[in-house]
Amino acid sequence: MIPDAGITGETATASQRRSIDAALVKAAQAGDASAFGQLYERYRDPVYRYCLTRTGAKHEAEDLVADVFLRAMEALDRYEDRGLPFVAFLFRVARNAAIDKSRRTRPDMSVDDLVHHPESGQNVEAEVVRLTEREVLVEAMSKLKADYREVLVLRFVEGYGAGDVGRMTGRSEGAVRTLQHRAIERLRRELERSGDLSLFDRWSEGAEAAK
Repeated sequence: MIPDAGITGETATASQRRSIDAALVKAAQAGDASAFGQLYERYRDPVYRYCLTRTGAKHEAEDLVADVFLRAMEALDRYEDRGLPFVAFLFRVARNAAIDKSRRTRPDMSVDDLVHHPESGQNVEAEVVRLTEREVLVEAMSKLKADYREVLVLRFVEGYGAGDVGRMTGRSEGAVRTLQHRAIERLRRELERSGDLSLFDRWSEGAEAAK
């Protein structure tokens, strides 16, 4: 019996999510198309955000998401749980698909697509400031190379540890931390160049807490 697949986000522990994913994967491997559909619904958004970091363009990211889930479905019989969440498998598929596609265009990233953000309530002035700062941050990120965007999103948007990111991307944990350091430094330079270094200071406080 599949656990309640509607338990996600704040309402589920990591253990519950893993249990639900394992049951859905097992059912999908047995030919249950609806189970794979539930996996798609659970992970479409994080996979899209990841694809956006690799392609830099919304329409290419959308095409890549479709390719990723098709590849994942075709490879599902060979999938084995190796201690990472199922979405890590999807990220690996997405990374390989992006490399195969070999498209490297200047990012046209949507702020709302890439960055998680809570609703700010009725404070219109605060909302304007928040949206403006996010536009500046994503504009700076759009100037980074794909590997830098990838590590920043996996570490600080999706919240994975350096070891997990290493297993997803085929790097050692040390290599991930080195890449992360370079990405953060390059982001700092971009924001300094645009006169928004104070925004980097505020962002980096959250990034430091996520390490």
